[in-house]
Amino acid sequence: MSVDANDKKKFKEKLSDYYRIIVIDVEDLKEVGNYQLSMARIYSYIIAFIILFSFLLVSLIAFTPLKRLMPGYGDIEENSKFIELRKRLGSLEEELETQVVYTQGLQNMLAGGSIDKIPSSETSLNNQSEETTKVLSDSDLQESKITQSLNRQYFVPPVSGVISARFDRGISHLGTDILAPKDTPVKSISSGVVIGSDFTLDNGNTLSIQHSNNVISVYKHNSALLKKSGEKVQAGEAIAIIGNTGELTDGPHLHFELWYNGTAVNPENFINFK
Repeated sequence: MSVDANDKKKFKEKLSDYYRIIVIDVEDLKEVGNYQLSMARIYSYIIAFIILFSFLLVSLIAFTPLKRLMPGYGDIEENSKFIELRKRLGSLEEELETQVVYTQGLQNMLAGGSIDKIPSSETSLNNQSEETTKVLSDSDLQESKITQSLNRQYFVPPVSGVISARFDRGISHLGTDILAPKDTPVKSISSGVVIGSDFTLDNGNTLSIQHSNNVISVYKHNSALLKKSGEKVQAGEAIAIIGNTGELTDGPHLHFELWYNGTAVNPENFINFK
């Protein structure tokens, strides 16, 4: 028989051997306890203890905040949360930017600033403009500055069609009337924020948009409005449907106004409606 076989036999014999553990009080040498155990049972107790301890340790790490102290543990979860937070932050920043532009537009509307009293209530815009809006100066210098500034911008035609009434400050017609087929979509001339979207008695379904560089566009007499106040719009995006609503109209058309720094300007100088 080989040496390894003898060693295995001796080890098995030791496992079956019983040992007595006696506990004695050191003061009076009295026997307190007497326990008889085999090596096999001792090993089984040790293995059971190790398994139980390992289970408790893994559970403690997995189901408590202690897992965050482990290097590399939970990195995927933390990264996903970070990505989600970044997306939410970007969305909140965009909403805040929109709200700032919208609020600024309303403040200017109330204070007579750059919007200069463009209405969003049932009061006629034409009636308000006669009392509170500025008019272009006769100065050629001011006219030239306005033209130069607006010529740097590209505006998408809100609709394409025949012009039925032109801009005429003398009769307080502060916009251009364009005839177009029924159900033609009305487009935003540039990116911006809707600052007015409602119905007025004189102008029907009216929508106003605040653009960059203190430019405001106004769209009147629509049959339906596709955007609400506070919404962001892109250049060329459909915002309304051409119509014939309101008392100051005699047929389906779009009354379009263009305002710069609180002053109504002739849209035909900057937009080709054909």
